[in-house]
Amino acid sequence: MKFIIFSDIHSNLEAVKSFSLKIDGFPHDKKVCLGDIVGYNADPNPVVEWVKDEVDLVLAGNHDWCVLNPKKSNYLNPAAYQACAWTRRNLTKSNLSFLDALPIESGDDYFYWVHSSPFEPKKWHYISTIKSADKNFNFFKQNICFLGHSHLPAIFEKNKNNEVRSHDFSKMTLDPESRYIINVGSLGQPRDGNPNPVFVTYDSVSYVLEFHRFSYDSASTQQKIIASGLPSMLADRLNFGQ
Repeated sequence: MKFIIFSDIHSNLEAVKSFSLKIDGFPHDKKVCLGDIVGYNADPNPVVEWVKDEVDLVLAGNHDWCVLNPKKSNYLNPAAYQACAWTRRNLTKSNLSFLDALPIESGDDYFYWVHSSPFEPKKWHYISTIKSADKNFNFFKQNICFLGHSHLPAIFEKNKNNEVRSHDFSKMTLDPESRYIINVGSLGQPRDGNPNPVFVTYDSVSYVLEFHRFSYDSASTQQKIIASGLPSMLADRLNFGQ
């Protein structure tokens, strides 16, 4: 089965439009969104509508939850908090209901899908080091865990000798005897120093995993952020992938 997997769209409609064009020629069986559909950027309604129409498996992320639960959003930094409050005021009732119905994790015999981490997924931990990855391998049973949340693409492998290591590859054939935690990065607000959005394709027959980057009309996204009254730093950071 061929998957297109992405996360952290964050209401970036221009990124979604370019993404749709990018994947038009990609044969695939399922699209998977790992959460944080909204937040930060200024087009929550059309982005949620696109996810409703186009995505086969959708999870909720912490920003989706914060939009729904204002009393649980105090941990956010001021810009993120303001963006969640703005999004809450601007989302339609049907789109709020859609977000409210989303799970934060899902799994089958081979894949575990989650927004943040297998360990305490509702507490939104980050997996950014070999040590944190090693801990999290104990909290799912499947061969592969796909996640987002940090906006940082990453591959962590636990081999048959229980050794954990990280890989910095844009394309990799996975070892069927190993287990993996794979962060697919962010479609709407990259933070790895590259301003271009990123997503993953995975072929469960050939075991080939590949990260893909693409450009988009970030200037229009930035203009919408400023026009909406959202914090200007949310526009500025898109220039630098931060």
